Amino acid sequence: MSRRGGWRWIVAVGTAAPLFSVVWGTRAEPPARPVPTVSVALGRAAAPPRVHLTLQVRPVFDGAPLRGSAVALKTAAGVRISVTRLALLLSEITLRRADGTVVRCGEIVGYLDLREGRSTLELPGVPAGQYASLSFRVGLPPQFNHADPSRFPAGDPLNPQVNGLHWGWQGGYVFLALEGGYRRPDGALGGYSYHLATDRIAIPVAVTGDLRLVQDSVLDLQLDVAKAFSAVSRINPGAEGANSTHSRPGDRLAERIAANVTHAFRIVGVRAMPWTAPGLRTALRSAAVPLIPHHGGTPYPFVVPHGFPQPSLPADNPLTVEGVALGRRLFLEKRLSGNGTQACASCHQPAYAFSDRGKAFSMGIDGHMGARNAPALFNLAWNDAFTWDGKRPRLRDQALAPIQDSREMHQSLPRAVRALQGSAGYRRDFAAAFGSTTIDGDRIGRAIEQYLYTIISADSRFDRALRREAQFTDQEKRGLQLFLTENDPARGQRGGDCFHCHGGALFSDYRFHNNGLDGLYKDLGRRLVTHEDADAGKFKTPSLRNVALTAPYMHDGRFTSLEQVVAHYSEGVHRSATLDPNIAKHPDGGIHLDAADQAALVAFLKTLTDPQFARVTPGRK
Repeated sequence: MSRRGGWRWIVAVGTAAPLFSVVWGTRAEPPARPVPTVSVALGRAAAPPRVHLTLQVRPVFDGAPLRGSAVALKTAAGVRISVTRLALLLSEITLRRADGTVVRCGEIVGYLDLREGRSTLELPGVPAGQYASLSFRVGLPPQFNHADPSRFPAGDPLNPQVNGLHWGWQGGYVFLALEGGYRRPDGALGGYSYHLATDRIAIPVAVTGDLRLVQDSVLDLQLDVAKAFSAVSRINPGAEGANSTHSRPGDRLAERIAANVTHAFRIVGVRAMPWTAPGLRTALRSAAVPLIPHHGGTPYPFVVPHGFPQPSLPADNPLTVEGVALGRRLFLEKRLSGNGTQACASCHQPAYAFSDRGKAFSMGIDGHMGARNAPALFNLAWNDAFTWDGKRPRLRDQALAPIQDSREMHQSLPRAVRALQGSAGYRRDFAAAFGSTTIDGDRIGRAIEQYLYTIISADSRFDRALRREAQFTDQEKRGLQLFLTENDPARGQRGGDCFHCHGGALFSDYRFHNNGLDGLYKDLGRRLVTHEDADAGKFKTPSLRNVALTAPYMHDGRFTSLEQVVAHYSEGVHRSATLDPNIAKHPDGGIHLDAADQAALVAFLKTLTDPQFARVTPGRK
């Protein structure tokens, strides 16, 4: 870290914070003798003053704030584009003083999603002083890029559930994901998808400015997306082979974009941290989620399957053996419906991966049909929004919604509570789970939530093949190859391109996409929640685990077989304003796979069936 003939300080900034090293650069008159490394511990009088620095990155296009998703931004190549995704990983952050000394911000890694409002990176314990430049890498050093992603805790920027940028079984992270649409010469909407990755793609950034850090501060940066298309070389997404890159060896497009991005940042200025107002910082830190005690219950042994990311379980509803058992009982309880004829399990059948097998829409107690297909229920601990449009962020709220829906179980919550209060067994079970015999809607929701979080699928033939306990057929191997391969005819590569939305151990990114079902939306999907036109026609990506058990498919159950689903992506895609760029980049209609490759994909998808979910009974989970 230090230059020859120079010297350094290592400043420890607390047990929870990374190390900051202060390194002297080359000087005209170096010290007469080496100065040994000095360790300065947090809180000692010898430690230099430190400040909390927040990096705030704001996206712009040609200097104007990047807003909306219309195909209205004009690149230097004269092409109209939109920017629908702008996500990146930052590392190796360094501040340099005018005298040549630098402060390295340890192993801090940041994840930013500038189209979703995640735009800040916190740097605690930076030595106070006057700085002249900031540098960082868009990307990761190899020790992080090739680390086991399942080691990163929930909420960590390198947890795949947080960033959605890990390649899955291929390994490594996408360093920069830049996606959107563009207007083709024929007036139709095309899509571009630029994923910069691999150790060979270096994106160093260095920006200069007057950076006076004497108090907790915000350093405002701009990322000008227009320069990502033109700073060094012009990128025209409408040109042959220029609408997609995944940074494969020999792909010059990735290198050209990376060179552009290096010059796309600039410092706007430094301002005082808003929380320096008296008492505000303390108030922010004290706003913790209240924990619900176990009340003597037995902690549930929740086991994260090998290769799965660490989930973010609710801190205010810890899993207990007693709570899970109560939730299982309530999941089967028909008294939660208005006429005592339906339970949650009626439309989420355990024998079919907790889906309503064979039904496009489920029928409620009064003969009314639901508005959307009943989704399968497993691996919900890795979801952060529920229903097809994601309108409920808490599983406990989703658990209560069908009970009260007039088209489904059509029961009032007060009546459901009264029905349970009359049971001595339920009073005993609620006391075991929550510490008292009180039964209310909140506790019903919490108990069902606990049970649903324990339904985990991770033992399909695919998983066993990864463990070398089973083997794929040649057709299944071909299907897996297609699943993991980008379709890039311009570079002579054919693939199914499935991994963008269905990659990783969970076989879903659990995000919202328009997959080309309709040119004119029959269901507005996510837009009904966000009220943003950019979300029209988008629905949550379901997991492909157990997909052979959960027909029919899509939010409206329109496809009755896996063969129909694969044929849709091959030939049946409809273009629209919100079509996902990773689909819009393909030729009209889809990826155009031949019959043998379509059959191979179906064969592979059938290896994702977990035998437990084809015969499970609720009492065994």
